[in-house]
Amino acid sequence: MAHGDTDGICSAALARARFPEAEVWFTRPITLPRDLKEIEPGTTVIICDVAISETHKEELFKNIRELAHRDEVIYIDHHPIPPETLRRDVPATQFAHEIGVSTSELAFKLFIQDPKSNLDRVALWGAIGDYCEETDFVRDGISKYDRRTIYMEAGLLSQALGEAAGDYNYKRDVAIKLSQGVPPTEIPEIVDRAVKATKREWKVYEYVKKHVVREGNIAIIRDLPSGSLGKAAMHALGITDADVGICARKDGEEVDISMRRRAGAKIDLNEMLRHITARLGGSGGGHEGAAGASIPASLLDVFLEMVRKEIAPVISREPGLRR
Repeated sequence: MAHGDTDGICSAALARARFPEAEVWFTRPITLPRDLKEIEPGTTVIICDVAISETHKEELFKNIRELAHRDEVIYIDHHPIPPETLRRDVPATQFAHEIGVSTSELAFKLFIQDPKSNLDRVALWGAIGDYCEETDFVRDGISKYDRRTIYMEAGLLSQALGEAAGDYNYKRDVAIKLSQGVPPTEIPEIVDRAVKATKREWKVYEYVKKHVVREGNIAIIRDLPSGSLGKAAMHALGITDADVGICARKDGEEVDISMRRRAGAKIDLNEMLRHITARLGGSGGGHEGAAGASIPASLLDVFLEMVRKEIAPVISREPGLRR
């Protein structure tokens, strides 16, 4: 059971390389508790790159506990765990967790281990796709290959998976191919999907240039018509030189929000979003430098005002790539 982004799919591929008959399911933090109820007791479950939702933590832990009573539940993740939660509180039979590295790197170390295995490329692609490159594992791994080739494959894979969005059948096929050692450039449709996604992304960039508004140290896109919210938030940073980018899109009675922090800016977006969304009846979280939220659409202005108050002081920066 994996998140549907590049890191989630690469970590799922590494798990499936260890267990070739495994089924690959996709899930999200808010749907994971419900999806676990669909699993037959006595089934080994591996959860990859799915953050523990603070709102749904008790239900999630209850369902994991019931499954772990009959068989193994292996939980691999790199997102911050909820406040007042210890590692030992997670009732999985094995909880592989570390902040600052990709879930793909953790999955490789857990399931493959052999440093001579070409499957380390899958872990590298997952790490690059999730901006988790500043680890010894990634630096050493890239030195085995040509850096440009590894980054080209990672870029094609990430762009193609972004274009696939909710096409989980295609994402499942990609995970299976990767588990078999097939590089992205040899997987059907990867290149065409990546080119299509990249052309769309440049259109998003042009939209952001025309519509972004800087308020203090925040760059805001209020209603992105289409495309990646996260990418748009990052473009907003580059265009305005703000330290925090926010991009929102209304979806029915809710609004989806993505936030990005400029590298080196001293603010924890994950912690901030968890506190703010809890007060607004929504949900949110992610990483220190990249996080998302969902709140009632009527409260978007309230949300933005709360964010402004949290980061009103000028945020100092530190050099480096880490987000």
